[in-house]
Formats: sequence, C-alpha cells, structure tokens
Amino acid sequence: MIKQLLRSIGLLLVSQGPSPDYNKDEYKKASEYSEAHRAFLEKLLDDEDKRLASFEAKTSQMIAQTGLVFSLLSLFVPLLIDKTVGIPFALKCICLFLLVVAFLLYMLTLKNALKNYKLKNYQYQSPSGNNVIKHQHNSIEKFHHEIVQDLLSSLTVNTRLNNIKATHLIQSYHSFKLANIFTGVLVITICSAILFSKESQSDNDGYCHGIQEGQLFNDQQENVIKEFEDSLLVNGQEKRDSISE
Repeated sequence: MIKQLLRSIGLLLVSQGPSPDYNKDEYKKASEYSEAHRAFLEKLLDDEDKRLASFEAKTSQMIAQTGLVFSLLSLFVPLLIDKTVGIPFALKCICLFLLVVAFLLYMLTLKNALKNYKLKNYQYQSPSGNNVIKHQHNSIEKFHHEIVQDLLSSLTVNTRLNNIKATHLIQSYHSFKLANIFTGVLVITICSAILFSKESQSDNDGYCHGIQEGQLFNDQQENVIKEFEDSLLVNGQEKRDSISE
C-alpha cells in the first residue's frame, strides 16, 4: 500500500506499461497496398501528436495551478499563524508538520510536471524529407514502402515517449491532490484551534468577571453592615449620655 502510494507520486520508479513494438524490418515487401498502409499509420501517428499536445497543455495547467496555490498559501498562512498565539504547543507542531508536508508535495508536483519539459529525454521521430531525394527514381510502391517503414519506427518511439509523459502527468496529479488534502486539513486545524481558544478565553474572562462582581458585592455588603453597626453604636452612646444627664 505504501509502495503503491509512493509510486503514484513519483517517489519510486514505476515500470512502464507495454508499448507497441513495430519492427519495420518485418515490413519487407512493397505492394499496391503500401499507400493504404501509409495512410493508416499516418493517422495513428497524428493521434499520438494530439496526445502529446494534450499532455503538454495539461502539464502547463498543473504548473500554473501549483503556482497559484503557492501564492494563496504565502498570503493566507502568515495571517493564520499570527492568530495561533493561544494555541497549545503540541497543536502548533501538528500544524507545522502539515504545512511542511503540503509544501514538499507541491514541490514534488512541480518536479513531476517539469520532467515533461526535459526535451533531451524526448527525441520524437517522424519520416525524413531525405526519403524524397533518396527514392526519387524508385517506383511509387517502393517509395510508399520506405515511408511505411519510417512510420512504423516513428510510431513505436513516439508512443513510448508519450506513455512516459502520461506517467509523469499522473504522478504530478496525485501529488497535487495529496498536497491539497494536507493544506485543507491544515486550514481546518488552525481555524478550529483559533475558534476554540477564543471561546475558552471568553469563558475564562466571563468567569473572572463574575468573581470580581461577586467580590464587589460582598465588599458592599460588608460596608453596609459596618455602617449599620456604627450607627447603632452612635445611637446607643447618645441614649446613655441623655440618661446620665
């Protein structure tokens, strides 16, 4: 399970699926059908070119989306971190772990996507224009035969290279998805911690305020009782003075 996860995000090598292996040497004899064979193979090669264009467009989108998420993180995460003053230390460590993992996964997303732009690793093939010069005096069947052989070789190479690019794109997608999950958990954790810490602080403030009000009420009662006792003492002293007179 762990190995499968690591392979899906590009941390372990992935064995490439079976690619077509068209041996051009097996196509030995020129015939009247060579032109039809050529048209069919050109259609297959055109489909591979469309696959390549699709992979390049999706790779560019993945890189752009990752850059956008980086910009949003750099904007909102510092604001959230400023609110974590009252959060316990253990929870801060969890948030830091989530942030680091999300950052590494976004970097892995870029790494997997940028593999498709290493042009030296992708030497695509196509029929050469020299075939026209080389076979200009041959029959049309012989010319089509040579083009078919070149198309078979090009189709084998181009399909294999496109499959490699597809693997890199899938790995980039999986790492980007995991990074978004960790980022979402991070944001939810920080927001929840801030919310509950504020509620706890509000309860503590209310409790302290209640104690202060109760103490003030007790002080007021003691002052009233003391004033009443003082008034009683004064009245008793006045009565004793009047009797003695």
